[in-house]
Amino acid sequence: MSVETAEAIAGVLTGYLLLGLAFALGFVLRGAATIDPAARGMPLAARLLIVPGAAVLWPLLLWKWFTQTSPPVS
Repeated sequence: MSVETAEAIAGVLTGYLLLGLAFALGFVLRGAATIDPAARGMPLAARLLIVPGAAVLWPLLLWKWFTQTSPPVS
């Protein structure tokens, strides 16, 4: 692997994670309660625990956030 290829991969991953972190902060504050009703009563400190997962899985969570019409019934 050349240095240019490694730098390109690192740049793409950095961009992906920066977008994910920006999404995760908004998701923790508003989106989590939209997808999961149990998140409505969670304290902020507990919601911050989902930031790493939301930052990595942000495309899936973004899709679920905007396509889900009502919370799932358990």
